[in-house]
Amino acid sequence: MKKILTVAALAFGLLPLSAQETAYKITGTVPSDVKMVYMGVMTERAPLDSVAVTGGKFVLDGVSQKDAIMLVGIGDYYFPMFNDGIPVNVNTVAKTFDGSELNKKLYGYDNEITSLGDAYMRARTDYMVAAGDTTKAGKAKLKKLQSAYEAAYDNFMNRQLKIVEENKDNLIPAVYLSQIYPAYDYDQLKKLMPETAPYYNHPAMARVKAYLAALEKRRPGMMFTDLTMNDTEGKPRRLSEWCGKGNYVLVDFWASWCGPCRQEMPNVVANYKKYHAKGFEVVGVSFDNNAEAWKNAIKQIGMEWPNISDLKAWKSAAASIYGISAIPANILLDGEGKIVATDLRGNALGAKLKEVYGF
Repeated sequence: MKKILTVAALAFGLLPLSAQETAYKITGTVPSDVKMVYMGVMTERAPLDSVAVTGGKFVLDGVSQKDAIMLVGIGDYYFPMFNDGIPVNVNTVAKTFDGSELNKKLYGYDNEITSLGDAYMRARTDYMVAAGDTTKAGKAKLKKLQSAYEAAYDNFMNRQLKIVEENKDNLIPAVYLSQIYPAYDYDQLKKLMPETAPYYNHPAMARVKAYLAALEKRRPGMMFTDLTMNDTEGKPRRLSEWCGKGNYVLVDFWASWCGPCRQEMPNVVANYKKYHAKGFEVVGVSFDNNAEAWKNAIKQIGMEWPNISDLKAWKSAAASIYGISAIPANILLDGEGKIVATDLRGNALGAKLKEVYGF
């Protein structure tokens, strides 16, 4: 894994002793230009320990929670390991690792994922650089780079998913699920989290469980929950004015200040124009708190569909009712008002609507 450590992140933080704590000892060899090695815990903000490097060698020892996912930081690289009480020796120059069988396995996976992550970041950088070329040749090149970028991303994510599926009998899924969980819908995530799995109650799974609980509020098969907010004219409107009236409706959660939301909007506009005549409707639910910014964005983007907001930003009623913790987000309702899909973005939205309307 890779991570850029900020100055603020390097403040020391010690965990209180408890009956569940286990001693750790990590020795290692690092490149000659590395002066300090840092160690944190995946579920904690502040590093747990740090040590100066002498002659390319370091030693970290202390106590931390048993089976905590320790993150050993060396320059801009860090690797995860479980604090299982078995000493670890690592050589990041020769890429060798000695420790428990579980940590050896995790270290091998980490090297593999780091390589795939580097390939993904290179492809992403190439794509972003080429995006500024609006010539015909530039657009053709961009299309190829987009395919490479998407393939690299898929390789990176799919391998982590495979690792989870291969290790349901141990703790390793806690490392990867706690990173990739936002990429999966309710049914997929539920399948990856059987309550009998040894990693289910690991502290690193807390945010995954919270996300799953949020998805529970808008999982496919549920009926939509009504809410009342004002439109751009200040008039109270209810979702039920449009939802459950016989047509498919996309309830789109967004905000004028949300860059990814605005990047996605041309796709929503295109699908709205393509299918609106067939009854397809969009209702925008904004997480704005500035009325003018909200209204201006609607005009700039060309959002011709109904838009409502309580102008409470993240305190919006929609956040608690539908479990929205990140935007853009959306739910697609059928004619009866039943949720049939969630978080349809990019090509996924058009593909689903083609499935519905047949073209």
